[in-house]
Amino acid sequence: MRAALLGAGLAGAGLALAAAALPPASAAAEDTTPPSAPGTLRDCPLPAAPGSSLGIGVSLCWGAATDDVGVTGYDIQVKQSGAFTTIRTTTDPGSIVSGLTLGQLYTFRVVARDGAGNAGQPSNELTASANYLSGMPPSSPPPSPSPVDRTPPTRPEGLAAQNVYVNGAVGLLWTPSTDDVGISTYEVYVWTGGAFLRAQQATLDMRADQVTAIVTGLTAGHDYLFYVVARDRAGNLSAPSDLVRARAMVEPPAASPSPGTDTTPPGTPTGLTSVTGMDIPGGIFLAWYTVSDDSGVPPRYDLFRQTDHGYAYEGENGLPRDIVSGLEGGKPYTFQVVARDAAGNLSNPSAPYTAIAQPGATSSPTPSPSLGLSPSPSPSPSPSAGSGCRVTYATTTWGSGFTTTVTITNTGTAGIDGWKLGFSFPLASQRVTNGWSAVWTQSGTAVTAENYEWNKTIKPGQSLYLGFNGAYTGENPKPAAFTLNGSACTTT
Repeated sequence: MRAALLGAGLAGAGLALAAAALPPASAAAEDTTPPSAPGTLRDCPLPAAPGSSLGIGVSLCWGAATDDVGVTGYDIQVKQSGAFTTIRTTTDPGSIVSGLTLGQLYTFRVVARDGAGNAGQPSNELTASANYLSGMPPSSPPPSPSPVDRTPPTRPEGLAAQNVYVNGAVGLLWTPSTDDVGISTYEVYVWTGGAFLRAQQATLDMRADQVTAIVTGLTAGHDYLFYVVARDRAGNLSAPSDLVRARAMVEPPAASPSPGTDTTPPGTPTGLTSVTGMDIPGGIFLAWYTVSDDSGVPPRYDLFRQTDHGYAYEGENGLPRDIVSGLEGGKPYTFQVVARDAAGNLSNPSAPYTAIAQPGATSSPTPSPSLGLSPSPSPSPSPSAGSGCRVTYATTTWGSGFTTTVTITNTGTAGIDGWKLGFSFPLASQRVTNGWSAVWTQSGTAVTAENYEWNKTIKPGQSLYLGFNGAYTGENPKPAAFTLNGSACTTT
């Protein structure tokens, strides 16, 4: 069989039919005897060199027909709406049909013709599933893979600080998480510069009964907040541990603090609870007991809300109360509060407290108001702050089909927790037939790809790979622009 056998494909679920060019009637006009039926039609291996770009389809072979004058061609027909239609003609007893939809069943038959145009009886009918043609391993992962393990590990418990005698270091220890497959690692996050960032210099010792971490590269004598998240071998993340406060080691220790230096933290906030009697749809009114500081100046309070895999900062207040709004009504939320004095010393976090948001809600938490009781800080950044993205769109075409690999890179400084990629095909004839690593939808020329639960997070600098198979007619130009969660991305 020759490469020239590559047929005009059946584009996607619809069948883009190539007109069958019938051979000229060169035989004598008196020839009215049709050819015999072709031999058994079967799905046969394609003798193509590895790496041949033959696409997705079916490879067909059949026995040669006979005729009193001579067989001049074979019509390959496919069943549509109960009737067979010729999609191409070949002179050899075999051909491929490409550009089909992966995994879809198609029914074929073959009819022989002689030089006078007589058509013989059809071959047997063959129903076959479209697949990657021989010699062409898929250039992308199988469509829409789903990881077997979707169960996250248990949250790390008992997080506590311990001394390590290394200048600018903090020691942490906690009880190991459990998982149905196994823990791969733990991620340590530190509150610094007004945000939780993953500790880049954290050395783990993962033992069966206890996990320890040494975080270095911190400012000696400075207070920090930490939490820990477990990651299993499938990449699932646990809920975060409770917050813990620790002071980076000063080594060798100074004999005594410099005169006038305040190194004493405020007291630990207690009594965190919700306050009733105020109508706050989708909100929670929180209050706690006042704490004191040795400086005599009342400390300020930082409030943190636990999220699926970390903590959100809800802002500061000068009085022991706060309103958190923009929550989902009826859903529980867990909080911890930390006191901070004028010298930057931090208290130990309060015990975690869980409260139910009042009914009537949105699902996007907003910065807490200051209640008008003290000067309020600058608003927290919007969800788009620190965001940035780059999209690479690489296509391989064959016949009337193509495979596209899409790479999304987070070029910003903030993690992306849940994403939706959007773009539009330049032509109405371009369409997605199936895809992988995202939920793909198309309306007109507009295409969207939305995350699964297992790949919803894209950390700063991280790239995510997804893709799709498509069909087109005429030309197959690249989309001009891409957006991620509504924001424009650069393209390569």
